[in-house]
Amino acid sequence: MKTFVIFLVIAGLGVVFMIQKRSEQQSAETASSAAPKSVAANNSVATKSQPKPELTPAPRGQASEYNYMKRALDRAADVRDQARARTKESQDP
Repeated sequence: MKTFVIFLVIAGLGVVFMIQKRSEQQSAETASSAAPKSVAANNSVATKSQPKPELTPAPRGQASEYNYMKRALDRAADVRDQARARTKESQDP
């Protein structure tokens, strides 16, 4: 009886896997047929507009207030440097 339940679970998972694969293939086919149209439209828009300038990174400690990841990295680097300086000072006689 236990083997039958295990077989049903494995068969059910197999069916779910097959349904998922078919849906992925169908979505990929529809996306591939729609992709050339959107790429052509994007190329015509891109040639008319001017290229965007490259973004320059903010100086250390002066990251944008809206970019919390840069601020977090800057703060982590500052804390690291302070801890290293304290350790070095305490080890010097």
